[in-house]
Amino acid sequence: MRRPAFLMIALLPVALLAACAEMRQPPEFARIPPGLGVASADPVPAMIAEAAAAFSDGGASLNGRPAEAARAIGQMELVAEAFRRNPRWAPVSAATVTELRTARTEWRQAIGIPETAAPETVAVALGQASLALRENDTQRAAAALAPAAFMPGGAPAIARLAAPGPLPQARIASALARDEVARMARMQLGGVTGALDPDAPFLNSLTGAQIPGTMR
Repeated sequence: MRRPAFLMIALLPVALLAACAEMRQPPEFARIPPGLGVASADPVPAMIAEAAAAFSDGGASLNGRPAEAARAIGQMELVAEAFRRNPRWAPVSAATVTELRTARTEWRQAIGIPETAAPETVAVALGQASLALRENDTQRAAAALAPAAFMPGGAPAIARLAAPGPLPQARIASALARDEVARMARMQLGGVTGALDPDAPFLNSLTGAQIPGTMR
């Protein structure tokens, strides 16, 4: 049975409002987990730059700094997933995506994250652990690094973050990702210059919370 024309007309504004609401949603990875945020309305490029700096010596400077290691690895977990899933980053080269996949295997093996662990789950846990470790709260950090995503989890996971060992692939992949974002900006490709969300808030560089006074 066909719907009356007046009913279809009545439903049209509802559909348009729903479409507009969906278009105005902030980018998927603009909602950065606490502990991984960067003070930027467009956090993914900023996270890439910060993580590339952290890995610039192949992870050597992260030894003895588990909070910083958790933050850098958590950021790159999000970046790797953003490049894989978000259409905004479709112009990123296949070589960069491949290097990130290899690097993820490297850092996951270094700190005991199963390959099957969901990136979002890993990133949230690492962000929480980073915040706790900055406050010298090892008990809370150990609780964040639960065995569900870290093997064996807890205190041993903190010890691995404190001594992640050489991470040469993380250095290569994060530098490639940084350079790829810069290339996209120069060439005005895709999301970097043309897809900034005008309503996204600026984020606190540590907690990921919206900075007071900024507007959505």
